[in-house]
Amino acid sequence: MQTHQHDVIYFGVVNLVEKNKIIGTIDVWRCRGCNDLFCEDKRFGATDLAPEVGFPKADFGSKWAALICTRDTGSNWTLTSAKPGGTIAHSCTPETKLELKVGNDYNLEQGPIGKHRIILIEKFVNTAVDVESGQKHGGTTDAYQALGKPFSLTPPLSAAIAQSSKLQFFNIASAVFILSGFLAAISVYAQTMLMSRIVLTIVTVAGLSAGYLMFRKHPIGPLLGAAGAVTGLVIYNGTVIAANALGITDYILSAALIADLVLARTGRTRINTLRKQAWHPLDMPAYG
Repeated sequence: MQTHQHDVIYFGVVNLVEKNKIIGTIDVWRCRGCNDLFCEDKRFGATDLAPEVGFPKADFGSKWAALICTRDTGSNWTLTSAKPGGTIAHSCTPETKLELKVGNDYNLEQGPIGKHRIILIEKFVNTAVDVESGQKHGGTTDAYQALGKPFSLTPPLSAAIAQSSKLQFFNIASAVFILSGFLAAISVYAQTMLMSRIVLTIVTVAGLSAGYLMFRKHPIGPLLGAAGAVTGLVIYNGTVIAANALGITDYILSAALIADLVLARTGRTRINTLRKQAWHPLDMPAYG
């Protein structure tokens, strides 16, 4: 069996929250080649180094999980690996030793003392999760007091937040913007009026630039695309209509520019939504 050489990059962090207080943090790395996850737990006040060298890896066929044990005195957690049908050794107290069986949906059987729950790490990368409900924590915490953006400058998007299904829209919008730019560039050579050529050149530059910026999910992309579309639809079409020189290529260009306006509006909304959801360094508390 050939051994895969992992190309590991930092992927994100998971914050474990109980009653608006962060009780622990889990750093997550991912291999570029096989998408395997590697996790390491962080606890307040803990300064000991991990006993192993390199990135810890889950057992074969298992997923990284946080085992939550909730008692009357609060919740404790342990970073472990779990798979359906397997068992997890656990001690609610120093005097007890349990073998918790993992169900097909990663539920755990209840122990004699505490309530136990598994939180799969892969579902909550770059988010905070409530250890009592097992759901995403949407409120404030003791380490992150602001519900909104902490700074006026929003950080770049997290790759973990921008899912592939959402990225597909930006690819399509980028292609349409670039298509509009090429159509405008082709139309330049068919025009004899200086004013029309200048306007088409502006539309060309705006379309190509907007396509690139939309692909990069930059907030200027939709604005630039909308500006170019309005310029082409209003000024250029007004010029050629006044000169009674509207041709088939102008109709095609106009249709593309109308599509640019629709995509620019939708694209700006989606970019703003993604930027609000993006992970910020203040979401991860200081530890150690």
